Amino acid sequence: MNESPTPNLYGETPGSAPVQAAPQSVWDQLVGVFTEPTKVFQHLRLSPAWVGALILVIGTALFASLVWAAKVDMEAVVKHQMEVMEQAFHMAIPADAMDKAMEQAATSGQPILKSALGIIFITPLIFLVMAGILYGFTRFGGTDEEVTFKHAWAATVVHGLSMVPIALLAGIVCLVRPVGGAASYASLAPSNPGFWMHLENPWLRGLVGIFDPFYLFSFVVLFLAARHTLRLKTWAAALVVGLMGFFGFLFHFFNGLFS
Repeated sequence: MNESPTPNLYGETPGSAPVQAAPQSVWDQLVGVFTEPTKVFQHLRLSPAWVGALILVIGTALFASLVWAAKVDMEAVVKHQMEVMEQAFHMAIPADAMDKAMEQAATSGQPILKSALGIIFITPLIFLVMAGILYGFTRFGGTDEEVTFKHAWAATVVHGLSMVPIALLAGIVCLVRPVGGAASYASLAPSNPGFWMHLENPWLRGLVGIFDPFYLFSFVVLFLAARHTLRLKTWAAALVVGLMGFFGFLFHFFNGLFS
């Protein structure tokens, strides 16, 4: 007598399509990412809901970005960036080039529209690239269970909820204190050690900027998303995290360098 395949912890049998389940609310996803991330991504495997999470991620980033853009001193930002280039990279910037850059910064106004468009269009684009990479890994590092691009997209977007506190904290700080020449709102989040340390060495500033606990935790969340929503094998999930971490750390390092 043939025995029926035994359902796994997701309620699926090997080779079967995911069982449908009621989608989680964005609030449940947000809280669950920090309290029970494994359960969130197991549920996302069954019901890949992502719209609310995308709106929340973009909304909080837009809040922080617009408050920062409305208060930032662009002349101070440009001056500081050029000083960092001279200090860190030993670049000799001609005085007339610096004066021209400062003049352009003074006449360009507050970068509110540019910041808003950047958040609205670049954030989904980054998620799309990440989802494409995750889905690509399922082709050779996954199991026999069916995985769609929607699973990869939902896992990527919900993973982004792990960094919502950074935008919220930075936005609040931008509301209650001067922004000055801070090159980005992320450097003003109190979760960023650089917010408290005020280091003179730009290379140390870049290094410290990586160690935001919410940012580091996002890689734990990404690993769990890869394992439980996309059903990647452990080595494949670890490889994804390593790949994303390499480029993510570079970005945050240089962001901290110029902060």
